[in-house]
Amino acid sequence: MALLFLGYNCSIQTQTRKVFTPAQFPQEIKSIDGKSPFLKAHTLSGWVYILTDWNVDEAAKKVNGNGKLLNTDREIVESGEFSVPLDSVALFETNVVSTSPAIASMAIITALSVAVTIFCITNPKACFGSCPTFYVSDGERELLQSEGFSASVAPSLEAKDIDALYRARPASRGFQVRMTNEALETHVLRFVNLLAVPKPEGGRVFATASWEFWQAENITAPKKCEAEEGDCLDQILCFDGKERFSQTDSNDLATREAVELEFENVPNGNLGLVIAARQTFLSTYLFYQTLAYMGNSAGEWLTRLKTGGEITKRGAQGIRNVLGGIEVSFQDEFGNWISAGVIHETGPLAADVRVVTLGSFEKGPSRIRLRLTKGHWRLDWLAMVELGNKIEPIQLKPSEVQRQGKIDEKALSLLLDSSQVLVTLPGDEYDLHYQLPEDYKNYELFLESRGYYLEWMREEWLKEENAYLAARMFTNPKAALKDLAPEYKKIEAEIEEYFWKSKYARP
Repeated sequence: MALLFLGYNCSIQTQTRKVFTPAQFPQEIKSIDGKSPFLKAHTLSGWVYILTDWNVDEAAKKVNGNGKLLNTDREIVESGEFSVPLDSVALFETNVVSTSPAIASMAIITALSVAVTIFCITNPKACFGSCPTFYVSDGERELLQSEGFSASVAPSLEAKDIDALYRARPASRGFQVRMTNEALETHVLRFVNLLAVPKPEGGRVFATASWEFWQAENITAPKKCEAEEGDCLDQILCFDGKERFSQTDSNDLATREAVELEFENVPNGNLGLVIAARQTFLSTYLFYQTLAYMGNSAGEWLTRLKTGGEITKRGAQGIRNVLGGIEVSFQDEFGNWISAGVIHETGPLAADVRVVTLGSFEKGPSRIRLRLTKGHWRLDWLAMVELGNKIEPIQLKPSEVQRQGKIDEKALSLLLDSSQVLVTLPGDEYDLHYQLPEDYKNYELFLESRGYYLEWMREEWLKEENAYLAARMFTNPKAALKDLAPEYKKIEAEIEEYFWKSKYARP
């Protein structure tokens, strides 16, 4: 794979920076300098068209333009006018924003000079980024409660995601979800549905990592929480934003740690451990660093996720696999530690709530251990629950979509037809409306979304282009995490503050 990727080195034109305020961004993006726009069409066969003066024929599903065709060795084999079928393209790369959904849904915007903040200029690896963000009311105000398909960073990684809307408090059958694109990204959405699951009387519903839905009662808080820093009980007793987290190891970003819980008066029966958590910005930093190493050849690399097969896809998951998830084990009556499961939830914006099933007990375990990578997770809430019935959710599709206060029938039709996609650009906001069951207060709500997103390449990243180091992120992630540990430590203390302050668009 390293040799494969190292073989690509096509230069890409960049543009002069223009700095706008965040308030100007949605309007000014339309007037960005486009004197020399290009479109690179990476085909499924591995060949590349580099086009200028291009246009999209939506009816014929083709892109037309003048330019050059390069083979897999990046030799020019033909020049002139071309008409390229869209279904032959794995990924587009351009330096202008296209009004064509067909192009936008597969296009990386490269080195586009757009609105930035002083925080992003100061530290480009802390620039705000997000997948689709979803805001839902807790009965008093809108809260960021979900981020969709955070690990789906390319068309070939399109996936479904389900997040608990645990703090949602609907006031009527009419239920609203605000969906935003708040970063320099293209979001491509296949659908956004609600899942409603009947709650037991006095209880809640929790989902597992494999999206099984369990009714639960007898939520029991731990008596003790111990970690390397000592007592951590106060940080994990309630789902309140007061989080337990640690700092990364200065020599190896993959170094693990343990958090141990102790319970008393544990209920009998089928038990589970509830975990409300989100990632720190370590994974975001590593993603941005990988894109920086890819530099002007990012399109080539991401195309290989589409055309390189399962081996390439597994390589792309290397960093994630080394960092790992939150591993849960419990101590049996003989003092042995028994593995119960692992949860993975990509994304640093919104904490998700999951349950890890422990099994059935006549006398439940009193000690639980979590193993996780240091500095990689922020734990908000941990609790033991007694699991009841496993139950199937009711799927609710949006009944209305509004954009800027006006009904958007086109957006609704796209979200109701999974063969099509809704494409959103920075600053876009949609209000999605749903009709809940009549006895809506008796249901737990989850958000089900499917899609992918494409990160726009920042000019600052291109300065670090290094094909060897990019390949190493894929082929030897353990070594890469050791090499990057000192650099990450330099910004770790301030990365969260910088990240939130560098937002490009605000809800």
